[in-house]
Amino acid sequence: MQTAISIDDLDLTKSCEDGFEFEVTDDGTGKGAGIFLTVVGAHAPVVLDWTKKALNQRRKFDDMQERRGKKGQIRTIEEDIEFGTEATAIRVTSWRGPGQVEGLTTEQLTRFRGIAEPCTHANVIKLCTINPPIKEQILKASEDLTNFT
Repeated sequence: MQTAISIDDLDLTKSCEDGFEFEVTDDGTGKGAGIFLTVVGAHAPVVLDWTKKALNQRRKFDDMQERRGKKGQIRTIEEDIEFGTEATAIRVTSWRGPGQVEGLTTEQLTRFRGIAEPCTHANVIKLCTINPPIKEQILKASEDLTNFT
């Protein structure tokens, strides 16, 4: 017999707050690159709060421009790319540095290459900016709800 669940108890996105570690893959070979990143899910409060704040700031700016008679301000492609990079970077909570091998499989250990720099927002932005394929993998891992169940 099936039981009913209360809407109050149904929170499929709650687990998005938990980190999910994945290994970056080399786009050329499809194999693991030995770089391990931890991300939160797309529905995690930190992601949703950042998105709301950033979009509200854009809307306020647009409103102020319109009030000043500057209709039709068009955002540049560079601004859109920067927005996307920020929206991606906010999802990365950590990465493995040199020697941080606990929990890796024997196979993963053979590929492991910890990132030398500390995991700061500025360094995540740099990583995403110079490595668009990694940026795409971060988004994919963050948006896949099955990674957080």
